[in-house]
Amino acid sequence: MFGSIPNYFYERRNGLLRVTSYAGAAYLVTSYVKKQLQDVKDEVLLQRKARENLRRWFENNQQNISFTIMALLPTIGEHIIEGMDVEGLTNELQEKSRASKLARSSRTMSPDRRPPQHTPPDTDAGSDMGSSIISSVPDVGTTLGDSTQSWVDGFSLRSSRENLNGEGDPSNSVRPSMIESVATMSASSQAESSASTVRSLPDSVNETLTVVQQSETSTAPSKSKAELWKEIKILTFTRTLTTMYSIVLLSLFTHIQLSVLGRSRYIQSVIEQEEEERMRDAMRLDVSALLLGMWGSEDDDDTVQMVDPIDEETERKYLTLSWWICNIGWKDVGERVRRGVEEVFEDVPLKSKLGVMDLHHLICDVRRRVEHEVTFEGLERRINFVSTLLPPTPDSMQRILVQGGISQMSAMRASPPFDRLLEETRSLLQSPDFSVVLESCLDRATDTLFNSIKDTIFVRDGSSVNDDDAPLQLILASLLPGMARWSHLAFNGLPNELVDHLVDIHEVEAFSAIIYSRFESQFA
Repeated sequence: MFGSIPNYFYERRNGLLRVTSYAGAAYLVTSYVKKQLQDVKDEVLLQRKARENLRRWFENNQQNISFTIMALLPTIGEHIIEGMDVEGLTNELQEKSRASKLARSSRTMSPDRRPPQHTPPDTDAGSDMGSSIISSVPDVGTTLGDSTQSWVDGFSLRSSRENLNGEGDPSNSVRPSMIESVATMSASSQAESSASTVRSLPDSVNETLTVVQQSETSTAPSKSKAELWKEIKILTFTRTLTTMYSIVLLSLFTHIQLSVLGRSRYIQSVIEQEEEERMRDAMRLDVSALLLGMWGSEDDDDTVQMVDPIDEETERKYLTLSWWICNIGWKDVGERVRRGVEEVFEDVPLKSKLGVMDLHHLICDVRRRVEHEVTFEGLERRINFVSTLLPPTPDSMQRILVQGGISQMSAMRASPPFDRLLEETRSLLQSPDFSVVLESCLDRATDTLFNSIKDTIFVRDGSSVNDDDAPLQLILASLLPGMARWSHLAFNGLPNELVDHLVDIHEVEAFSAIIYSRFESQFA
């Protein structure tokens, strides 16, 4: 009986061998498949973790960009508002208007003259071209009587109140010469009123006229009213558009800077994390080898190294480049904008009536002249504003680094990481992607400007005009106060509507993501 069992297996050995081979092969295949599936699962989890980590770093970097832009806005805003002092010109025109009113009222009150039946608009001698502009003042203001202030007075008073309330720059409210002139006139008026009991009315009037004439002749030769109106018109639109361009360029430049630096920090953190995991694995292998009584002799040296990682000094020098646009570069933008504004608005009278679309067409015409230049071949091409964002020469680069707080020795010392950052930034500013993003940002900024204009200027019965309503047209002079106030809101508004809209543009986020994911040039 027991002998038949071996015979049974012996007679069926071929079949059993095949079954065993199949079972072994199935086990090996199953184990291999399970191992491959586990490796794929681990790879997917690792990639998901890496993408989540990259997304978290990118979102934090975007928040840092918004904070940095808001921190730089007061600096560039102070330079632009002081350099384009619309309020100072308005105060100068107000003083000239007040002196003219005082002179007219004094001549009217004089007993040795007959009161004129009609007082013509006050114009400067020899200024025929300004008569039409000056005559627009009564149409803009509320002329209910001689005591009613013109639009110039109202605009200046509003600007002064805004400055006192902290909404504007107090240093720009009134020029020193204007303050001195007003103080002189006030002191003279008080002296005249205190001596009114011993003087007759004609003597008082004559003394007042003498003070006014002396205050007008003591200052340097001033512009006529027509010239001041024209300068206010040009400077108001120039400052508004310079504000728009400067904020857009500063925002994009900050996106480029912090995206490049954020990418470097992210790569460095990944390398450090990998090195830590490699060291833990090496320690586990060493412990295993010690327990088994043998030592590992292989030197696994495949550590990934970055090409000259960015140190703190290089990062400071790179971030200091924003000093250029905040202090120097905006002037280049302002010159281009002023030329465009003069070409477009030179022939637009202050009394002309404009609707929202009319003003939009004029602004777009100025934008076309600012953003394009004519080549020697007569073709029109888009400019990239590289000279506005980066110093053009090595000498100017060293000067702005020193002005920005970098030591003279550090600014002059050669730094390959800094040179590489500078070259990458320059190539990004000259790339087609930057041109597309810049155009999208300027379009959004223009929409933001006109939405603010429609809500604050083009209003009917205290509410903004909808697209379905009848088009509302206002004279150009009445648009200037709102346009001038928009620059203050764009620089000092909290929350800042313009910056928030620029950060939320899809093209800006995609451009930052492209910069953030350029890893190929960072490794040796």
